[in-house]
Amino acid sequence: MFSRNTHKAGALVAAGGVLAALALGGCAADTPTATESASTGSATNAGDAKGAAVAEAKKLADGKQLEASIEFVGSDSGVEGETLEKLYQAFTDGSGVEVRYQGTKDSDAIIQSRVQAGNAPNVAVMSIGNAFSYAKDGKLADLGGAFGDELKSNFDQALLDDATYDGKIIGVYQGFNNFMVWYNPESYSGPASPTSWQELVDWTKAQADQGKTAWCAAQNAGAATGFPGQQMLENLFLKKYGPEKYREWGEGKLTWTSPEVKDAFEMFGAVFGNDKYVAGGVSGILADPIATGYNGLTAQNPTCQAALWAAWVPGLIGDTAVPGKTIDFYRVPASDPQFDKAEMFQAAVVVAFADDPTTLTFLEWLQSTPAQSYLASLNQWPVANKNVTAETYSSASLQKISKTYFGNSGIELAVGPNLLASADTAAAFYGGVAKYLQNPDQLDTILASIQATVK
Repeated sequence: MFSRNTHKAGALVAAGGVLAALALGGCAADTPTATESASTGSATNAGDAKGAAVAEAKKLADGKQLEASIEFVGSDSGVEGETLEKLYQAFTDGSGVEVRYQGTKDSDAIIQSRVQAGNAPNVAVMSIGNAFSYAKDGKLADLGGAFGDELKSNFDQALLDDATYDGKIIGVYQGFNNFMVWYNPESYSGPASPTSWQELVDWTKAQADQGKTAWCAAQNAGAATGFPGQQMLENLFLKKYGPEKYREWGEGKLTWTSPEVKDAFEMFGAVFGNDKYVAGGVSGILADPIATGYNGLTAQNPTCQAALWAAWVPGLIGDTAVPGKTIDFYRVPASDPQFDKAEMFQAAVVVAFADDPTTLTFLEWLQSTPAQSYLASLNQWPVANKNVTAETYSSASLQKISKTYFGNSGIELAVGPNLLASADTAAAFYGGVAKYLQNPDQLDTILASIQATVK
């Protein structure tokens, strides 16, 4: 569905458009199917939402001397880029400021080269970890100082903390991505509401004993092969060891050779490294492209019953993924009950390389409830603004995601390597997952090689 982690761009280029839509910038594609869009009647009208967003831009711009345009470099192009351009046009209509958006899979490299040349864009999208590297060098504006009270009223404190460096909020959220267990209600035989990961492990084994395959788990993403497994594995770690250790792992304080990380790899391998448990066997999931490797979940003759991945899975599958009929989800169950409400996510942040009135007005508008509501009404991906109601979406899947992850006050959003690791460490992690699936007896060597990339 949405959300791109831009510091990984170099590693993902070879995977082409699918990864550009899944793992890079601020959003990606869970474009609702025709069936899904046509079935809704209570969602916010996009035209009304746009009108409110335009009015908000006009209000924020009133009385200010703003520049004629700002530059915005991001990683979303194609359908996702067009969605963002619709959003930004509302700001232009209300403020008169043209948003010159450039969406490219090479955004990370472009931003870096422009910053080094002293010609940074006004605004850019990037991973939290990458943003921290620019903040460390004093390159980013303090958005908390500019409109911090509004940020606090619009976003959960945990998300603001995750976007804070040295006491300064240096980014706002645009699209957002959650992780869950997707299943096909027509073929799924597992527990409807599992309370522990072990329940799913036991079900998986029972299915194998009956000659049935439980999971789809395609890993082939070109140069980034293994990145779906990386995210599956991180979910298992978080749900067993909790947000604090998860963040320490992402920050490099918990080593990759630690017992906890090794245990998470082994938990992942026990399910997704077993030929009888995954569609096509281990060699099959390493060969299956992520663009089509989850189609078996909703095929006429399903090849699997479940998938532990992100909110973009229905968008990858396409028209055969009909919400409530052939596709549904539940939250990833925990191994330790105390971490049941902990949830990892993938989302980039929008940062400002300038602190002039035009740039700050745009970002103040972008994080506002009217702007975020308009983005949600475009039905491309969820947003993190807690004041945007589920009814704003016309997609049944997005409505359920909103209610599950943003309408539940007990949810604790957490960050780890998925968002905080350096580009080198992230690439080594992907490769390490693929190597481990092929050679589980080499785990200690694989973990040591990933640790060697940590600076």
